[in-house]
Amino acid sequence: MNASYHQPQVSNPSATKSLIIINAVIFIAGMYAKQDAGQSNSIFEIYGSYIWYDCFMQGEYWRLISYQFLHASPWHIFGNMWALYFFGSAVEQIFGSVRFLIYYLVCGVGGALFSSLLAGTGIYHNAVSSPLAQQYTQTRANYINYINDSDTAKVWEFIPMVGASAAVCGIMVAAAFMFPTAQVSLLFPPITLSLRNLSLIVIGIATLTVLMSGSNAGGEAGHLGGILVGAIIMYILRLRYLRSLRSQ
Repeated sequence: MNASYHQPQVSNPSATKSLIIINAVIFIAGMYAKQDAGQSNSIFEIYGSYIWYDCFMQGEYWRLISYQFLHASPWHIFGNMWALYFFGSAVEQIFGSVRFLIYYLVCGVGGALFSSLLAGTGIYHNAVSSPLAQQYTQTRANYINYINDSDTAKVWEFIPMVGASAAVCGIMVAAAFMFPTAQVSLLFPPITLSLRNLSLIVIGIATLTVLMSGSNAGGEAGHLGGILVGAIIMYILRLRYLRSLRSQ
């Protein structure tokens, strides 16, 4: 996202900075950490991407967290980290670093689970022909055989997901709750709109992509999951805040 808006001054957004640095270091290290010569996937992607089957059938639950620190391309990580920097500082200033980090990770977990839920119920279909899925299944012959021999409805169980997008979308929602009328100026398209309207546009694009089973339907489903979890948390916090004001 290329945009600008006025946000509160943040004295020490340590969690936001730390997340950006960690993501960047892992991405750079992943460019050199290959399990086999000539392999396009990094070891981090093989053992850290979110895959429903590995996570819940093999007990590799760490994937719900680790996938949030992996990215498929330079543009992927740049977009996510720019959005995290853009929204995260102001949200962390209000949440505090620890609560901010917990909220961020919970939204990321929610994104992965929501994507699997929509895929499992057949709301969208993700083809195994996607580049990331092809690269991954080339290293896991047993999965290729399973996919070829089983119902195609099960393909989604083995499609890998990487990226901080769901968590970042949760942060965007938090910012929209806190500063709904803040003006955001986009470079492309060159328009200015409120943070609330920007969030609604992101939701609309993600929903349309999922319903049409677009090329990134699984990723957009993850975005919706992060947005949904973030909105629920923010709504609960707002109710608690209003109740505390009334009690005073």
